Amino acid sequence: MRLNDFVCGDIMAKFLVIGKVGADKTARPFEKQVEAASEKLAREKVYALFGSNAGIKRSAIKIGSVEKI
Repeated sequence: MRLNDFVCGDIMAKFLVIGKVGADKTARPFEKQVEAASEKLAREKVYALFGSNAGIKRSAIKIGSVEKI
């Protein structure tokens, strides 16, 4: 990802990101609302939030859908 992807003057939109976190048998569903300039950046923000707040690796996060709200 380039720095310009984050610093551009795009208008931020709200996205609802739905998925599961954890191992297959113990996976827990989640819904997160994030503000981002695009769907791709909304996904990245969710990965970053789970990684920084709970120490969860990207491979343990399964994003099912990203919807603009």
